[in-house]
Amino acid sequence: MGNASSNVTSGIKKQAEGAASSTCYKLVDLKGGGLLIELMKKAVKTKDFTEVDRTIVEMVEPCLYNKGAGKMVHIAHLVLLRNRDRAKTKLLPCLRDVEDPYKFDIEKYVAENFANDKDPTHYREVCWDLEQRGGVGETVMHLCLLSATSIHADLAKRLLKFYPKLIVDIYLDEEYYGENVLHIAIVNEDPAMVKYLLDHGVNYQDRCCGNFMSPEDQKASRYDSLTSEVVLNDSVTNYDGYVYWGEYPLAFAACLGQEECYRLVLAKGADPNGQDTNGNTVLHMLVIYDKAAMFDMAHELGSLLNVRNRLGLTPLTLAAKLARRDMFFHILKIQKEVYWQLGNVTCSAYALPQLDTIDNATGGIDKDSVLNLVVFGVILESFLLLTCEI
Repeated sequence: MGNASSNVTSGIKKQAEGAASSTCYKLVDLKGGGLLIELMKKAVKTKDFTEVDRTIVEMVEPCLYNKGAGKMVHIAHLVLLRNRDRAKTKLLPCLRDVEDPYKFDIEKYVAENFANDKDPTHYREVCWDLEQRGGVGETVMHLCLLSATSIHADLAKRLLKFYPKLIVDIYLDEEYYGENVLHIAIVNEDPAMVKYLLDHGVNYQDRCCGNFMSPEDQKASRYDSLTSEVVLNDSVTNYDGYVYWGEYPLAFAACLGQEECYRLVLAKGADPNGQDTNGNTVLHMLVIYDKAAMFDMAHELGSLLNVRNRLGLTPLTLAAKLARRDMFFHILKIQKEVYWQLGNVTCSAYALPQLDTIDNATGGIDKDSVLNLVVFGVILESFLLLTCEI
């Protein structure tokens, strides 16, 4: 049956249970060791990589699709793998109707129902066999990046030298779904590895939408659809989450204050206005985390101030709703237009849209305006926004 809840503890349990049987953990384990690591240490000392290279071919290649060339997998297959861990009430119909979702023939079901789907956006490239992953759907590449030692980094690069397609794989489990090696390198604060991965074709638009990375108040509302790789949820939220970092690698870099990583990912072509499941862009995320300096940099590099999220909030109105006083006035200062300045006296104009309660387009009440959010908001500190001169 589906688990009653999906949480980090269950993920750790899965990894522990799989440690004895998974080829992944035999090659690179969760404690910084493993066969390939020991061979790499020996190779680095002796400068002879013959044994480690032979082991990579003999033990890694059988775990890969088409000898490392990878293959395209329909997203419905990945969604069903993820959905098996949900409570029975949230299982998709085809899984809910069977006694044990883990014995359901996903490959057969997808072949019968999606064989004629030619939409390329409904497919994801996969290299490591879906049935030979670690406990939470990770591969040896993820394990190398997680340990973040020089030996693990060298092994990751060596693996990519043999099998470049290893870079496309993501975590498959509900807790960390969508996390790729670029996300991990950014969290590790390792710009050198970030650049290496970008230069070797990592997907800088992959979205890490796992349960662990979502706002706390949205976790109970998460559900799956066979037509959406990204998890769906209710739109109402206060955005509080331990590691809610905006899903995209670019947003991860911004939230973690990694300016160099941000510039590297952006220079490769990442969208500075990409919106996550909640419709939040990089600027929305920086309002949530109250990072003014990163906000300025992101804005100067192309992030827009007028993008609205799922709740209809721009970065300015989000700052008002969350009572981020300093960020609110910081954004307002960016948006103002200075007419003249004489000594300490400045004459500035502020655009009424977003601020005033009257919607310029309809003439009706704008419930998402700053004044409306402050007056009718639930956060007491919101009233402090009315106490300062602008």
